[in-house]
Amino acid sequence: MSRFKTSFLLPASFIFILLPGAFRSADQTGTVTKYGFIGTDGETSSCRLTEQGPVIEWRSDSRLKYSDFKAEDKGSPGFAIATTSSAFGYSITDTDGDISGSIYVRFYCEESWWNPNFRLDEVLDHEQLHFDICELFGRKLYKEVLTLRSMGSLNKKAMHRLHRKLEKQYGNYQDLYDKQTDHSTNGDAQRKWNKKIKDELEALSAYADYHRF
Repeated sequence: MSRFKTSFLLPASFIFILLPGAFRSADQTGTVTKYGFIGTDGETSSCRLTEQGPVIEWRSDSRLKYSDFKAEDKGSPGFAIATTSSAFGYSITDTDGDISGSIYVRFYCEESWWNPNFRLDEVLDHEQLHFDICELFGRKLYKEVLTLRSMGSLNKKAMHRLHRKLEKQYGNYQDLYDKQTDHSTNGDAQRKWNKKIKDELEALSAYADYHRF
């Protein structure tokens, strides 16, 4: 399982306005700690500790918050507002031919970074859709797992091949999203992608309960 990492780079047309000094407006004040940005509104993070570190599992009734981005460094070149790390993966057990397992879709808090000098909700919404795309591929994985099981072809080797195939598609899809929306600065394209991913998630709603198979 590899993790897809995106970076929101501030558009060049904005840089000359925001780069000089530590720009911070009255509603953008906060404290930077080892755990990330904690706003003056007392916002708390949704991250929980797992064997892979602090993560957020995708949920339809929950959205990313500024305080969920806990990395101390952005981990990418250039001036960035945010970097997001997310992945879908699985575990599988073969007990004398009896196959069982689980699928997860996760946002990695300590690998995701937010520039504490900026609070831009349109960027946060853009990063949320990256996470939603991750959920989409978690559902695609589960759909194909069920197909393999119905054919009597589900095993560790087949699962690995399937995951690698979808991982490649996932990376290409995330790159296309960033390219077409210009990292959220193309409002029309962003709105189209918002609807596109909402529709695709609804089309795969029958595969949302992927946590156990």
